Amino acid sequence: MKNILSKINKAKIYNFLYEIFIIIIGVLLAFYFTNLGEAQKQNQTEKEIIKQVYFELKENLVDLEQDMAVLKIAYASNLKVLKFLESDKKMTDSLSFDFYWMTQDEYVFPNTSGYENLKSFGLNLIQNDTLRNLITLLYNNDFPRITVGNNFNPNISQFLQPYYSQHFALNKNLNLKYDLKLNDSTTITYPRKIANDLYLKIGYIPLNVTALKNDNEFMILASKTVEMRIHKLNYYSKSIGRVNMILEMIERDYSIYHN
Repeated sequence: MKNILSKINKAKIYNFLYEIFIIIIGVLLAFYFTNLGEAQKQNQTEKEIIKQVYFELKENLVDLEQDMAVLKIAYASNLKVLKFLESDKKMTDSLSFDFYWMTQDEYVFPNTSGYENLKSFGLNLIQNDTLRNLITLLYNNDFPRITVGNNFNPNISQFLQPYYSQHFALNKNLNLKYDLKLNDSTTITYPRKIANDLYLKIGYIPLNVTALKNDNEFMILASKTVEMRIHKLNYYSKSIGRVNMILEMIERDYSIYHN
């Protein structure tokens, strides 16, 4: 009788342990599949946001490169003006364009909606540490230094405008032409017709060339703007390089490509 009861108790214990085992396995499987589903969902969210960042950076890159083209022209003109001031050469028609470009400045207006979306999910959504750091540097360090209103690069146009308004006149000669080449497919020719008998002209002509060459104030302004442009070109170059690195990494790791 005791043996029978003992066998029954053992059977109950075995059944009890088996049921607990089944419950534990069920909980572990549920936990596993829940985590798997969350991981898949997170991966999908990461890919979607990375894709958004990718295409907004493609657009930003076009603006950056066009701005860079203008800034390089302005820098070259700035140097030509400095050389002219230090020489005994006479004023030429082409110098009127150099005096104009010396006053020109550019700022990027980056689309940041993809990055803002990324921040709302948390930057750690990007699993690749290198990619995450590059994106963070671009949006938090590079772009702020070349956007409007930053304290790192003063607006050169505003910096020179007070002096130019007193010592220069606008070029009004429609026969003076200038081709602004932004890239291989985009060239803007001045003067540009904007309405009937109305043209957009560029070029500044000194009111008194001799006085300008002997004006220490203008020499200081011209030298200072060279320094400002070097600093700005440096950050534009960093931004373009960083954008290209990010785009290449995304194309490689996320199989995203767009011509």
